[in-house]
Amino acid sequence: MRTYVRMTFHSEGADPLKVMEVMRQLGFEESMGMHDFVYKWKEKAGLENVIRLVGEMHSRLKGLDVNYEITTIS
Repeated sequence: MRTYVRMTFHSEGADPLKVMEVMRQLGFEESMGMHDFVYKWKEKAGLENVIRLVGEMHSRLKGLDVNYEITTIS
């Protein structure tokens, strides 16, 4: 199971390296292609687990002025 995140940056937002640092702290890895980051679940997770992860990500990205889109595939 994997959760993918696609980010949109702009010149008035946080430095992409700062965003990458936050995402790494949450357990995401950088990804090339359609998505910028991927979280590889160790075991199958339920919706509550995904929402908890996304909530934590949302909280830590607050103030960095980036937009994101999330896709989870089991």
